[in-house]
Amino acid sequence: MKYFLILVAVASLFSARTITEKRPELVCVKNSKAKNICYYNFTIEGVNYQFMDVGCKYTQEKVMQKVEQGTIALGKDWKVPC
Repeated sequence: MKYFLILVAVASLFSARTITEKRPELVCVKNSKAKNICYYNFTIEGVNYQFMDVGCKYTQEKVMQKVEQGTIALGKDWKVPC
């Protein structure tokens, strides 16, 4: 039974889809000059995601590249509506 559970766990890891399997759509970018934060709103497979860039360090192209690679953390829903 123990080996069966391990086999199921390994099989589920290999069959899991990544969030960036479909191309993300950048809906809008809002800048808060007072807080020095850039808000990026994305839609991936119809689900809303957001990324807050503290200090506005990245360009839109760099953020899109990181989202497509899956190396950037996205939050669910939008903090700032478009």
